[in-house]
Amino acid sequence: MGRFKRSKSKKSDKKQEITDNLAKTQYNMLKTLIVFDTNVLRSTEAGQVAYRFFAFGKPFQLIEEYINANHLNEHIHLAVPSWAIEELKDQKNRQYLEDVEKYKEVTERLFGLPSFQKISLPQEEFDCRAYIQEKADEFLAAKQLKKLDIKEELASTILKSMMSRVLKEEKLKKPFAHSGKYKDAGFKDNIVWESLMHYDDVGAYDKFIFITKDTDYGNCQNEFKEKWNKHIITLKDENSVIAEILKDYELYIKEKTLYDYTHKEYFLDYLNDELKQKSEIVTDTGTVKIENFKIHEPSVNIERMPPAEEEDEYILVHSSIIIFYKDGVNKKQQEVVMTTKLADEETKEIIETTYNIELT
Repeated sequence: MGRFKRSKSKKSDKKQEITDNLAKTQYNMLKTLIVFDTNVLRSTEAGQVAYRFFAFGKPFQLIEEYINANHLNEHIHLAVPSWAIEELKDQKNRQYLEDVEKYKEVTERLFGLPSFQKISLPQEEFDCRAYIQEKADEFLAAKQLKKLDIKEELASTILKSMMSRVLKEEKLKKPFAHSGKYKDAGFKDNIVWESLMHYDDVGAYDKFIFITKDTDYGNCQNEFKEKWNKHIITLKDENSVIAEILKDYELYIKEKTLYDYTHKEYFLDYLNDELKQKSEIVTDTGTVKIENFKIHEPSVNIERMPPAEEEDEYILVHSSIIIFYKDGVNKKQQEVVMTTKLADEETKEIIETTYNIELT
């Protein structure tokens, strides 16, 4: 990496203003959208459907808590297909009607026994569907959620896509083969997937995580990448999702204060000012003139260095810089690691900067 020099002076004959109208670059962390399938959203009470509240299940709760605790709300958004919400409400209502009928049957069988006291039946005029809708509205109003809708004008296109997929995968029985007691599961999986494939704001995200207990989505990643040229992974539980989040955002989680500082105007201006004073880059073929530069990422790594002889603990911020230059007639670019030394976290006083590859 090279030795740090205490002096920040620059030789005037090496100064070169690369450009006066460099646009300020906005440095955004990876933007991730986590999409939940219906089967990881179901919420139960003692293993049974609960009617008195509407909520999402444990996987959603734990992932949401992890994002909130690590202040990642700006960078990671949670999304739920509107179809999944409607399905959850419908499941509650259907189960309520079934439970009421069972309750009536049991009451009728027990009626007349000396030990049996008359128990009132649920009010027939009670509208459970409306009650569930009210609870769902209250719950969703308190959440920061992206909803994946299927627009009416796309219905024909989506139907053709679903038909094509079913015919194409008929021999393999996947994706979206029905299984277990739910004969319409394949159709519902199709709707959920199509709502993601036609989401308007796909372009706002760099990465997509789809959490589902089903294995039928295994063949869909290529389809999504082919259409959107975006990375999507399918995970089965909340632990896998949290591990993926940690992998992508570990530096931010660990060093949030310093990470935020390196992405603000003061530090970015410092990097720009330092780079504008550099006129040459040392390459394998010799020293050549720098034509331009770009700050690729202000902090690819942050190191806290333990105290050494005659020196207190200090911090190193490693920035990724792209240098553009011409080697003969060929235009080339080279990544350079720009390491800035800070005195401490409290003052963030900038002491000096070194480069690897060497800039002069």
